[in-house]
Amino acid sequence: MNGTVGKMATAAALALALAATARAEELTYDGATTIGGRIVKEAAPAFQAKTGVKFADIRMNGAGKGLKAVLAGEVAVAGVSRSLSNEELKQRPYFQIIGYDALGVFVHEKNPVKALSKAQLKAIFGGKVHNWKEVGGPDLPIVACSEGLQSGRATVETFKTTVLDGGAYGPVKELDDAADCVKLVASTPGAVAPATMAYASAGVRALPLDGVKPTPEEIRAGSYLLSRPLLLVAKARPTGGLKQFFDYMLSAEGQQVVKKSFVAAR
Repeated sequence: MNGTVGKMATAAALALALAATARAEELTYDGATTIGGRIVKEAAPAFQAKTGVKFADIRMNGAGKGLKAVLAGEVAVAGVSRSLSNEELKQRPYFQIIGYDALGVFVHEKNPVKALSKAQLKAIFGGKVHNWKEVGGPDLPIVACSEGLQSGRATVETFKTTVLDGGAYGPVKELDDAADCVKLVASTPGAVAPATMAYASAGVRALPLDGVKPTPEEIRAGSYLLSRPLLLVAKARPTGGLKQFFDYMLSAEGQQVVKKSFVAAR
């Protein structure tokens, strides 16, 4: 009997110790605003209530800076809203796809242009086309807008790789965040900007590219040109509270958070 009681006491003590460890553990995030603002911040309270593990800091300095921070051990997890490059993969980070997004090419709601091809979009942002009449629209100057070209943000890098084929951007109006570009488009009839579809709002609409609309079905299938994965990245295979968070984001509860703004992975 005494042996059984002792074992039960030991098990109880171990459970309390594990619970205390979970309560004491804190996570930190840096990376894409898309993931930090729409997923991590949304999921963090419910995740903490479920596990006792809290996020002490959620920064949104962009995918590039977040990835550098996680690989340097400065934060626990980074959010990257694009595929990792071959150079990044050589550093052997651990990553998990938690959902899918698409960059919409937003124009003013009264812009009569119905669609663009990749070639036309490349010409606009590459500085070769300056007026909407050159792509079937009205005689109106084009105002191309982007997040800072040297910001390292995933939107800039994805667009450069996919649309510009790695080439240089032409003259663009640079703003701090893609959301600022969408606001500019809503107030400027000649403006155009790539941004996550989560930023769709009144006064703007996203154009089909090469005849394909950015619908959930086309995004998940990868048929839409500017589809992209949403990644959580750790320096190594996660353990403890970080593993719990990775697991949580693929659970039914975590995927519901993703579905609010994006296409879920499951």
